[in-house]
Amino acid sequence: MGLFERLFKTDKNEKKDLSYIYKITELITNNNSGIINALKENIMKSDSDDDCWLGMVDLLDEEGYAFGIDYKCELEDFLWALKQLKTYSLIDINLSSLNLIENENVESWGEEINTALGGRAYICMIDIDSDSYELIIVNADVYEKISHIAESNGHTIDDLSLIHISEPTR
Repeated sequence: MGLFERLFKTDKNEKKDLSYIYKITELITNNNSGIINALKENIMKSDSDDDCWLGMVDLLDEEGYAFGIDYKCELEDFLWALKQLKTYSLIDINLSSLNLIENENVESWGEEINTALGGRAYICMIDIDSDSYELIIVNADVYEKISHIAESNGHTIDDLSLIHISEPTR
């Protein structure tokens, strides 16, 4: 075996440390053991980090902690999606009092709501490399932790105030 083969050798049976996915899930679900156990079963079957990340998002969706919307959705659909989340109660303001403009976009609406929440909670998006937004609502402490953990492991969880999608030019 040559030097480069030894340096870059990977054992096919060696699993990458995916404990960060458990930690993010624990934080978002407030340690929901049923979801954590289901996630462990799925991760045991998965071959890649990306598969495990998507498995986490699927479980969060199934259990009501995440909700996927199209990035071009209508305001009505966006507000309805937020209400489907188990953590909707973290939005402790009257959304009808905000200046949510119908012909704006998800990022603008999220930024407006997040600003009104004053740093107590955030509407966030788990990036799954898609044109859909996997929305979650978390308190500020959880957001800081999960965004850092995700970034440290090659993934992204951003509050909607930080996301700026540009339309493709024609």
